[in-house]
Amino acid sequence: MAAQRTRGLFTAAGLVSAALVLSRLLGYVREALLAARFGATHTTDAYLVAQDIPYALFAAIGAGLVMVFIPVYRTVVQQRGEDAGRRLANTTLNSVLIVAMLFVVLGWLGAPLIVRLLVPGLPDEPVALAVSLTRTMLPMVLFMAVSGVSAALLNANRYFTAPALVGFMSNVAVVSVLFLVAGPGQISWVAWAVVMGAALGLLVQLPWLPRVGFRYQPVLDWREPGLHQMLRLIAPVILTTYSVQFQNFVDRFLASHLAEGSISALNYAVRVNSLPYGVIGAALTTVLYPTLAEHVAAGRRGELRETVTSGLRLHSFILLPMAFGLLVFAEPIVQIVFQRGAFDPRATAATAFTLVFYAGGILFFGWLDFLNRCFFALQDTRTPMWSALGMVGINLAFSVALVGSLATGGLALGTSLSTVIAVAYLLWRLTGRLGGLEVRGLLRAVAANLSTAALGAAAGYLAYRGMALVAPGPSFLAQIIRLGAGLGIIVIVHVGLAFALGNQDVSAIRARLARRGRGPAGEGRPRHG
Repeated sequence: MAAQRTRGLFTAAGLVSAALVLSRLLGYVREALLAARFGATHTTDAYLVAQDIPYALFAAIGAGLVMVFIPVYRTVVQQRGEDAGRRLANTTLNSVLIVAMLFVVLGWLGAPLIVRLLVPGLPDEPVALAVSLTRTMLPMVLFMAVSGVSAALLNANRYFTAPALVGFMSNVAVVSVLFLVAGPGQISWVAWAVVMGAALGLLVQLPWLPRVGFRYQPVLDWREPGLHQMLRLIAPVILTTYSVQFQNFVDRFLASHLAEGSISALNYAVRVNSLPYGVIGAALTTVLYPTLAEHVAAGRRGELRETVTSGLRLHSFILLPMAFGLLVFAEPIVQIVFQRGAFDPRATAATAFTLVFYAGGILFFGWLDFLNRCFFALQDTRTPMWSALGMVGINLAFSVALVGSLATGGLALGTSLSTVIAVAYLLWRLTGRLGGLEVRGLLRAVAANLSTAALGAAAGYLAYRGMALVAPGPSFLAQIIRLGAGLGIIVIVHVGLAFALGNQDVSAIRARLARRGRGPAGEGRPRHG
């Protein structure tokens, strides 16, 4: 049963990763089309400011809602049954809708003031446009509210793929409209497309809600203990989310005092670095989180400890070869992704240099998100909050100390080092909460994965150099062939050595390949709708 469940987790994580990758890629297309249609003008400035306001108003609340709903819901179902869980879902949905409506009204009335506070230097005409676009996009908050509850409910019942498609559907709507618009006067079309995208993100989830027994009811039980517990838990989660945004603001502030293009180099390095842990690692964390919450609700501490340790091992198995890939091929990757037009070789070199210092911390970025979820599953949101606040202070100290000698590389290194310290703190606290973890086994697994990934990186570098004889020259196709060969060899060697050494983290993959196509999904296996 455990092997079957693990195989299901791999499948679910793969599907979620695919959906997130598609969303990210379509996001790049969206940005390119926006630049092509409207350029770097006041029209674009007004649109981007207006787009950020609804997210700033509600995104942190929506993200916090998903984090706190799942463990509370699993506890209610475990202790009081499925009917109580559905009642909690309806009460949560209706409560969040009321809050979202309040945000829409306040945002509509306060849009002129909010825009002026955010961009005091814009002339009157683009400010007026930003206010108009903000009011156009504010209804998306209502769709975000319902979509957030829907995603949390589906994830809590191990339906992962539909919620993962929310971002993809949103980008589909905007990209489709961007293909149709022809001039600055049609920027309002794009704003309406953003609202339509939020609606599509909700609609893609609705067909799956009956599968978890959900039927909407106008229920609003203010005495519901689960709702009170969620309210107690959500404030630290929101503060944790905003602390990360503050950390990004500090890095950009420090980068603004460096050479021209430093903020851009930092931004582009973050975008490349976030793909492994922000997509692959996040997918694994997403599918493990309901299992963690279920173990806590059922009081299965032994299985909880096993899932935590297994999750940490799986993150190291998946993320370490990706980290080595970015370390070895930082410059070719940046060159292929960004180097065109105004993004010249100097910008490539600056971005690649910054990326190297981020890449060294990829495993810890992934672990940080997973460990935070472990505490959320335990309905402890204060420990991640204190960790995040401490991380901001430590990162600031490291960044100030390192920026003078390493420039943007120092800012990236400061972030990586502060993340290592935050992970060590969370591991220490979690070990105490769970009465111990298999730390020695975890360290052995990480060491093994580190070794196989390093050997894969060495082989990948040799393959990359060798492919220069087969596909020489600076053409885009030749670059893709060389880089694809190098990255592919890293994965092949890493996984192949893991198989040969009997790595327990790939035993489920071996079993899945051996039994592919046999039998229906078993009990406890994640669903992929």
